[in-house]
Amino acid sequence: MGNTSKKLAAKCTLLTKDEQKYVAATFRAASKNSERIREDDLIVSGKVDAVLLEKFWGPQIDPRLAQYLSNFLFGSGQQKSPTVEFNRFAELYVYNVRGTVDERMMVTYNSLGKDYNETVELPYQLLKEYCESIASTYIKILKSSSSKRARTWIEKGFKGRASHVQALGEAVAATVGGDLDSPHHHCTAEQLSKWLQTNTLLKQLAELVFLNLYGINKKAGDESPTPVPAAMPSLLPLPDGLDAMPDYPAFIDLSHIVWLNSHIPQKHQHKWRFLFSSHIHGESFSTMAGRIQDQGASILIIEDNSGYIFGGYAPVPWSLGPNFIGNEDSFLFTLAPKMRMYPATTYNNHYQYMNHHTKTLPNGLVR
Repeated sequence: MGNTSKKLAAKCTLLTKDEQKYVAATFRAASKNSERIREDDLIVSGKVDAVLLEKFWGPQIDPRLAQYLSNFLFGSGQQKSPTVEFNRFAELYVYNVRGTVDERMMVTYNSLGKDYNETVELPYQLLKEYCESIASTYIKILKSSSSKRARTWIEKGFKGRASHVQALGEAVAATVGGDLDSPHHHCTAEQLSKWLQTNTLLKQLAELVFLNLYGINKKAGDESPTPVPAAMPSLLPLPDGLDAMPDYPAFIDLSHIVWLNSHIPQKHQHKWRFLFSSHIHGESFSTMAGRIQDQGASILIIEDNSGYIFGGYAPVPWSLGPNFIGNEDSFLFTLAPKMRMYPATTYNNHYQYMNHHTKTLPNGLVR
């Protein structure tokens, strides 16, 4: 590393030693070896310039997120500054990766062009677009990854379609108001604080995005300003068994996988094992039952003729019998047109049931 990078890093106690060299290298590339990044280095005619942006953050960043980050770094309105120093640049990384709730609140408000104040409400539409920009950047990073985990999904036809990426961002933002399906207009600082504390998916997405944008995952000795993709975390599970299915119809999206995987228990997030597809194995109930029995926890995903995608998570292995099985970890979900999770009510213990050759069904089930 050059002397400029070392001097810059020494000024910032927020960063670890390993982080200092990478963040300083990224800053040095953007500031052209000075102690400040000029807004003119990123902005052309009042907008973030795509060419300059790609040299700085890399091609994966969503242009909207780039504008939000510019708001945080340089300010907005009358408080706008033509330059940004290294400490502010480092704060953006640290607050997103391991910041307190208050620090993440400040980043959110400032990125959206607002001063962090408990009396200031954020327009929900603006917050939703902010979440969409983070989700979009993450999926772009995922699609450019060279990891076997990501490549297997992508080569089997799992895309990161814009409409589904947008739905992922909407699903993340929708939890800010408590009632997922009620229309949101504004969110208070109290709602935002609670949301940041409880929404683990948003935190994971932001952490992974900023690790990549700041080049923390570069290989040793690589001083290029564009970060290489990170090793894929458990947000995207390792697919097991898809290689043996050449005709598998990928009817869900990478965004669906990321969202759904974040809702199942952590012990199951690392790997998904393929069990059954009606497209490949036919529409035989006995074939399906034979392939899913005694296989551990499972996810059932269905697409109807209208394009709606929905399903359920079964935490207990399936078995044929006259009794209900399962527990309160069960949940139902929808993936399209919206991503929503519906937990068990615990009103009774009727969670899972599978049987055949019966003339009647137990209470709680209908034909």
